[in-house]
Amino acid sequence: MYPDLNPISWRSLLDRERERVATLVKQFRMQFCQPPQFVVLAPGRINLIGEHTDYNGYPVLPAAIDRHVAVAVGSRADSIVQARTSAPGLAPCTFVLEGRLQPGPSGDWGNYVKAAAQLLCARVSAPKGADILVDGTVPVGAGLSSSSALVVGTGLALLLSAGISDLSRFALAEEFASAEQFVGTLSGGMDQACCLLAEEQAALRIDFFPLRVRSVPFPSDYHIAVCHSLVRAEKAGAARTAYNLRVWECSVAARAVAFLLGDHEQALSIDRLADLERHFPSQPRASFLDLLTYHLPDRPMPIDEIARLLNANVESLMPRSRKYAPPLDTPLQLLRRARHVFSEADRVESAEAALRLGQVDSLHRAMRASHGSCRDDYEVSCPELETLVDAAITCGAVGSRLTGAGFGGSTVQLVPTNKLPEFFERIDQLFYARQLPGERNFADYRFAFRPSSGAKVIAID
Repeated sequence: MYPDLNPISWRSLLDRERERVATLVKQFRMQFCQPPQFVVLAPGRINLIGEHTDYNGYPVLPAAIDRHVAVAVGSRADSIVQARTSAPGLAPCTFVLEGRLQPGPSGDWGNYVKAAAQLLCARVSAPKGADILVDGTVPVGAGLSSSSALVVGTGLALLLSAGISDLSRFALAEEFASAEQFVGTLSGGMDQACCLLAEEQAALRIDFFPLRVRSVPFPSDYHIAVCHSLVRAEKAGAARTAYNLRVWECSVAARAVAFLLGDHEQALSIDRLADLERHFPSQPRASFLDLLTYHLPDRPMPIDEIARLLNANVESLMPRSRKYAPPLDTPLQLLRRARHVFSEADRVESAEAALRLGQVDSLHRAMRASHGSCRDDYEVSCPELETLVDAAITCGAVGSRLTGAGFGGSTVQLVPTNKLPEFFERIDQLFYARQLPGERNFADYRFAFRPSSGAKVIAID
């Protein structure tokens, strides 16, 4: 079902892809005075439903977009990586492939290149360097996984330039997910898996631990519309802290449930909410939330107060990984976070069934409920997203909801293909013209697509 990563000829590309590759190759020659060996096209993604479930061990339902991070690479004789980007205002990133790589300042684009380079360092004892040129059409800060596309694209380019060809898409999806934590975000594996494994004209049902995927046909008479809220979704600074805090809250919630079920030894081996179903298979999913609801009030509390309410010790509730752990006195909202994750896992099942049966109304209800849960229980929405979602529904969209981690970014919705011009005209009037009164052309902020394929590797003749 999923092809290997053997390089293909540029002649097999779509016309627009072929033109883009040719332009990037020309730019690479001008900057590095040699031709590249390969170009990698790594797509961004939207998530139809299944928000913040991947790192909890529950499934997601994303699709790859038809916009990519393109990475051209040429090998070097030394151990230096020299990465440049066509994006304005970003300085070149240069580092040596030796020892343990150290990240630069938070938000530095070069950290994603270093995250990818770790995979090469792990496979080769004395790796050679590379010249890299990056160009992207995935909107940055839009919640469309431009950062993961950069990690996957750069990682594939570095591995191939080093002559490493035994590349499994499945294995790399898991490796890239771990590698991206180099930048300081405790993300799950959805973005990397979708970037590598996505299929044309289909959404992708992805399960984790272990990684499993299956394609879900997308209705032929609909497009997916993406609309930017005009608030950048940055996984840096305050947004990164808030994201990592939710990962921590879910892990503590999982341990709290295991402790309440009476198996204190078992609690110490549980890190994700989905682990509860594996360790306690006779317990229905709803019972886990019932336990938390009965024992904990619906308010944020520091972990020592949670421990007192459960007659537990703090250490038994602390996740095994303390990476990016918040201060001990940080208030944790366990009940709402767990309620979102458990209900969102149910909604993924409902949405997949609705897609397979062509039941667009059922898909709409699941997506709308997902957005409400992201807003109220996971608290990752913002006023601009709420205004945009309401406008999209008014304009006739199916299932408008935030996509990606939240804290800004984009909404995703289904729109009948024959109504796309009308939808964009109305959303421009209801949202963009009011938010950007001085502008007249809003095409940079919204687009529509049909599900695209995963990453492509092009050999340059």
